Amino acid sequence: MVGSILIIGDQNKNGFELRDALKKETHFTAQLVSRNGLSLNTVADKEPDLVVLNPKNSYVECMDFYYSLKKEPQIEDTPIILLMDESEMKSADLPSGIQEVLYRPLRLAEALARVQLLFKRIHKVDQKNLIQRGRITIDIAKYEVRVGDKKIDLTFTEFELLKFLCGHPGTVFTREVLLNKVWGYEYYGGTRTVDVHIRRLRAKIEGKSSTFIETVRNIGYKFTSEED
Repeated sequence: MVGSILIIGDQNKNGFELRDALKKETHFTAQLVSRNGLSLNTVADKEPDLVVLNPKNSYVECMDFYYSLKKEPQIEDTPIILLMDESEMKSADLPSGIQEVLYRPLRLAEALARVQLLFKRIHKVDQKNLIQRGRITIDIAKYEVRVGDKKIDLTFTEFELLKFLCGHPGTVFTREVLLNKVWGYEYYGGTRTVDVHIRRLRAKIEGKSSTFIETVRNIGYKFTSEED
C-alpha cells in the first residue's frame, strides 16, 4: 500500500471533503471513521500510516483521545494531524506528536499539499517509483496498481503493458512497437497477442464511465485519463 490515512472523528462536511479529495487527487487510500464507539484496537488493526483527528467538540476532548492513541504500541509512532477550528487553536499548546494542523473550514488545495509534504517527509515516499495518471496509480517498486483506492490484480505482462502506456500518455503506439517494448525483441508471436492483453487489461481497470486505453483505428493504442 502506498499510503493509508485514517480520519477519525465527527463525520461532518470537512471530514467527508478531506477523505474524498485524498482518494481522488492523491495516491493515498483514505477512510473516515466515527469516534463514537471506536476502540483503540480497531485503530491499530487498520494500520494507518497517518491519522487525522477531526473532533466534533473541544480541543481538550481531542487531546484525551490523542494521548490514548499514543499509549498503543502499534500506533504510538504514527504521525497525527489535527483538523480543528482556528479559534480553538489560538491558545493551544500542541504536543510534539502532532505533526500538522489543518483549520476548519477546510481549504482543500492547501490541505492536500500539506498532507502530501508531511507524508513524504516522514515516510520518505519515493515519487520516482510512482506513476500517477488520473485515478490510476502504479507503484513500480511494489508491482501494485490501483484505480482510486481499489487494488487491481494484474499479470506481469499486463502490468508492464500498462506501465509503458501510462509512461507515455497521449502517445499512439502500433502493435509492433508494443510487442518490441513490452514483450521484447525475442518475442515472435503475432500482433494479436497485444489485442488480447489490451482487452484483458481494459476489463480489469476500466468501468462503464471510465476509459483509460483508447484504440486508434488502423494504428494501435494510446493511454488517456480524466486529467488529459
